[in-house]
Amino acid sequence: MTSTLTPGTVAAKPVVDHPAPRDLAVVEAIAGIFRVEHHGTTIGYVQETGQRYVALLGPVYNTSVEVAQTLTLESAVRRLTTA
Repeated sequence: MTSTLTPGTVAAKPVVDHPAPRDLAVVEAIAGIFRVEHHGTTIGYVQETGQRYVALLGPVYNTSVEVAQTLTLESAVRRLTTA
């Protein structure tokens, strides 16, 4: 199967939300910023920005990279575990 893109169209792979591992810890580091840890190691952060949650991958907040924007904290955490 092939796909043809024309100017102005965007192709994206469908995203499947997988359940997050049970051994995750989500802690509010400061107001609106949540640290996500797996077995005591920081895997990323979720920043609450109004009606969106931005998933940031990386152990250090100021150098982490955005991997997703979601409507819930739970789905943002799941995106970090699959990034």
